[in-house]
Amino acid sequence: MVQIDIHSMLPTFAYDLGLLSGQYQALYNRKRSIEKIDGYKSNPKLVQERADIKFRLNQSCSTNDSGRGRYVNRLLPVFSSMNFMFDVLNYWGLNNVLACLNDGFIMQVGKRFDQEFAKFEQYCQQQIPHLTFSTKKWKYGIIKNPQEYILINSPADYKCRNHEFDVNSLYRRKTRQSLRTLKPDEVDQDILALAKEKEGEVIRVLYRYMFEPDVDGLEALDEQEQFKDLDKILQQAGIDDIDYKVPKKHFYNVSLGDDNDPDDWAYQFTKRALQNQVFATGDKLKGRVNLLGQTIKIDEIQDIDDYLDNSRVQVINNYMPSVIDPIGNDQSIEEWLEYEVKKIQQSNVNLAYQYNLLTMTAQAWAIQNNENPNQVGNYLTKLRKRHGLSQLDMADMVYNDPNTVVINGQLMVKDSHNVYSSKASVVNHLLKKYMNKKQKQHFDLVKNNVLALLQDDKYQDTLESGFNSDTQTIWLNGKGKIQIDTQYGHVVGHHVNVNYSPGIVNSTEYYQVNNFLKHLAPKQERQLKAMLGLIPLQHTEIIKELRTFIVLKGKSGAGKSTLANLLEKVFNDPDQVGSNIISNTQNVNNAFTDGHYIALNDSKSGMLMLWFDDFQSSSRNNIITANAGTVINGVISGVAQNASAKYERDHPVTLPSLIVIATNSIPQVTQEGTAARMFVIDSPKTLKEDPIKDENGNVIKVADFINNPKVWQALFYIIMREAANLMKMTDKERAEIFDHKYSAASKLSVLNDSLELFFENQGITSPYDFIGVQANKLFNVYKDEAKQPGVSYRSFTDQLELLGLVLKRKHFNGRTFQKVICSNDDQLTQEKIKAMLSDFNLMPDQVNSVDLDTGEIKSLKTWHHGYGNLKDKYPHANEVFKTFKFSN
Repeated sequence: MVQIDIHSMLPTFAYDLGLLSGQYQALYNRKRSIEKIDGYKSNPKLVQERADIKFRLNQSCSTNDSGRGRYVNRLLPVFSSMNFMFDVLNYWGLNNVLACLNDGFIMQVGKRFDQEFAKFEQYCQQQIPHLTFSTKKWKYGIIKNPQEYILINSPADYKCRNHEFDVNSLYRRKTRQSLRTLKPDEVDQDILALAKEKEGEVIRVLYRYMFEPDVDGLEALDEQEQFKDLDKILQQAGIDDIDYKVPKKHFYNVSLGDDNDPDDWAYQFTKRALQNQVFATGDKLKGRVNLLGQTIKIDEIQDIDDYLDNSRVQVINNYMPSVIDPIGNDQSIEEWLEYEVKKIQQSNVNLAYQYNLLTMTAQAWAIQNNENPNQVGNYLTKLRKRHGLSQLDMADMVYNDPNTVVINGQLMVKDSHNVYSSKASVVNHLLKKYMNKKQKQHFDLVKNNVLALLQDDKYQDTLESGFNSDTQTIWLNGKGKIQIDTQYGHVVGHHVNVNYSPGIVNSTEYYQVNNFLKHLAPKQERQLKAMLGLIPLQHTEIIKELRTFIVLKGKSGAGKSTLANLLEKVFNDPDQVGSNIISNTQNVNNAFTDGHYIALNDSKSGMLMLWFDDFQSSSRNNIITANAGTVINGVISGVAQNASAKYERDHPVTLPSLIVIATNSIPQVTQEGTAARMFVIDSPKTLKEDPIKDENGNVIKVADFINNPKVWQALFYIIMREAANLMKMTDKERAEIFDHKYSAASKLSVLNDSLELFFENQGITSPYDFIGVQANKLFNVYKDEAKQPGVSYRSFTDQLELLGLVLKRKHFNGRTFQKVICSNDDQLTQEKIKAMLSDFNLMPDQVNSVDLDTGEIKSLKTWHHGYGNLKDKYPHANEVFKTFKFSN
């Protein structure tokens, strides 16, 4: 890589643009003359003079000359340099740039960089003659952000700009003074020498353990000890991403579970293979069921030294034995052996012993499954001799890993909860196991190639519906019966933080949850619980059959967010970033039309539903666009969307088919088919007005309620029971629950009907008829004529804006009118208002007014005046001239 610095960029642009005063032009020329003197850097006086000039120039170019009413000193050079930097980055290719610094950047370079840089320098100086550059090549870099980075060629040749252990930071920590503001005679030389020594030691440790070869291959305990200092240094540097840290070693005691038969010969075999040993690996492991169908307990050892002092352990192995590995449901023994051989080859530790144990384990499997042990052993021998696994491409290796499945062409990897997930962090961790050093340098490219190969039809698995807790797998069978098993042996894609326990119905928490749900939907409790029951029924025929999305409407403080938080407590992984419940964006339109957000909300990443907790749209009118509505229709019908996250290939994405929009006001849905599928649940009271109570009438604090694990367990029980009930119902019974006669939307839809009738009765024929009328005056007429005293002004104006009209403040005839109904064409609006004044003596606030001379009532249809002439004159505004088609 190389660091390219642009010298005095702001002053240079200011100089070339003629923005510097005569005084500062002279200073700039003096700086240039100093820089041309051979060996000036060894002359302290010249170095100090140049530094002082540079400081004065930078200060001048960082201050607006506002006292003279001008902004020449900063803005023009800044904009020019920003444009220049953007051109430079594109010149070299944005993919090659690793970091942008204050006056330069760091990028990856090839072997021909010197020739390419000479052309680049010539190209730039043809446009900006005084622009100069400096370059420095580096072998290694650790980059936290543009202000903090470390570049290293060797322990003696490095550049440290890290705020934890560079010289300036260490000096400031000791003295509370900055080297950048001190003069040379003010610096404490002893503390400076100590800071330099500490910075150098840090670089030596980093260089040795990160960049020197042959650090690998240490004994597990020695390796762990060696990496402790490095891990601490990296944390101080702010490098917390596990992808960039040296992997931590985990030590495990591995044994057979209590539910295995101790009299079985296979039990004795596995016990002997594991006893008196500790196994070390960089991976986090959990219990599993192995190839022989045995439950394997894996307990992490927190203090290895203490454990060794107090146990009979004789051996520490820097690998995990094949006898504990599971075999996939559809995986053949040959595929399992290929995976194990590859794993042993990669470990490069105790190869003879590992191969012997693998052979005996495979033969034990053969005996259990009535296969020929010798045939299995011979296959393994041939596999080793011909290096059979090396003939497989990486897609085969990944697919044959027992921790992976491929669902609809997308790779999913078992995480620490034994749940299969397509989350990038989980998938990336596994893929790196199969990449060499060169492949890791081009990780995104190699990853995309592997994922593309896995879309082949030969790679296909099935994901079971259900949830894994830490001790259970919970799912519904085809007859709606809730099933519980151990967490091993089931391929599920969702985690739950609690167990399923019917006994929870006898607890106070069960009463509290029911009380809360009753509060949230006092007239639609059945529908709210059925909505929760749809969570385990994602992508089943039941949701496709209902084809409904939910709007949970209520006041602020009603408890909508409380329910979302509870669901996150139940279904979110404790350490995850993001949510399995709440959409990755709260903008509904973006969530269904932006490929990036669609990919982030993929159900294969663990998403169980799309909850919009603070409903937003792309406009202030809460409009769900027609494009978004079309996607919503497809999602609730089980149609996959094609999308991709950043740097990934497009792939089929299955969004959760349960969509809940929590809001204070009903969204405006422009797509007729989408509006017909909206079911509104009304939450009329706040939790202050109607608090959560226990069976004795005691008020429960919301915070205590949300953070109570028994409340989570009660909610999960209700969810599973409701799902089971829905499965046992007939199609007709399910449809009855979400019949629109129970939807709160039916109470709100009268506004549209009455407004249409009002238009018809008043002789209104098109949106044009409203142009020039003050909205609040029209609203008052509507309320009186249509007998709608309870309709809100906001809802009324929203309806007008849906017609393509806008509300603006207008100054006319010496007066100011607030919220006048206007066309998007201001000239059209102004001409209409003038015509109404000149021809009828009507102002925007005069609706249904009486002519004092003739006594004639100026009705609303009078505002149709000028329609024909203005329609011909403004053909581009044809939307406001379109006539209404009344329904009756």
